[in-house]
Amino acid sequence: MNSIPVMTAPVLMYHEVTAASEQDKAVRKTNPAYCVTLDAFRRQMEHLAAGGFRSLSLDDLMAGDTGPSGVVITFDDGWDNNHGTAWPILTELGLTATIFVVSGFMGQPDYLTWEQVRELADAGISIQSHTVSHRPLGLLADGEIRTELEDSKKAIEDRIGRAVNHISMPQGVFDRRVIEMAAQAGYRSVSTSEPGVRHRGGNPAVLGRINVSGSYDLATFGRIVAGDRSVLLPMILNKKAKNFVKSLVGYGTYRKLYRFCYRIDDSGTGTTSNP
Repeated sequence: MNSIPVMTAPVLMYHEVTAASEQDKAVRKTNPAYCVTLDAFRRQMEHLAAGGFRSLSLDDLMAGDTGPSGVVITFDDGWDNNHGTAWPILTELGLTATIFVVSGFMGQPDYLTWEQVRELADAGISIQSHTVSHRPLGLLADGEIRTELEDSKKAIEDRIGRAVNHISMPQGVFDRRVIEMAAQAGYRSVSTSEPGVRHRGGNPAVLGRINVSGSYDLATFGRIVAGDRSVLLPMILNKKAKNFVKSLVGYGTYRKLYRFCYRIDDSGTGTTSNP
């Protein structure tokens, strides 16, 4: 029996990168933990560049081409500040990234337009899927899951003229059905919001990611990308605790509490963060 390959590299998860003056607005759209200031993001990327880290694509990771200093930079949702704020910094420092876009949100207020998506793809930024509508896949019927997986893949491929082989899980909710259907839809990897730097290979590979919180200082960021287990363990335990609470109260109740605690606006874009 063949063993399942394990890939090792930090996969960083970002959402919004905003100017400090925009932080309150951003926080109302998502959890504060998913909003990083422009200055903090610049310092983090400068740390990677100065430290000799190599930014990887998900295809690089899947191929095992990580080396001792490989790191994958990802963004979820497809916010317009990924183009206007984060991308110029990445370009300046010679780094690349993967953006998981919600195909049905493109062109809506605060989100990327398809023109911006194509510009990013043409510049070497990897554009991948975050489904059509950002609904939690693990709570959907089989037919709905297939639609979210297949239609988003096709919509993005049609717009950018490149293969879409990777997907990230909206709201961090998935189950075995989702993994199996992702493989059937042609995805090579499924990115989760479960923290970790060791990733299970397979068809598709299941990748953990480390959320880069807006509250982290540069020292904490440095420990994360260095794979310091003492900083990763509390993240893992915190995520397990959240998953336990969800199992107790139900996902719907958990979401209501989550949105109330973090002052997330219920209208429109407030539904997009991954607890």
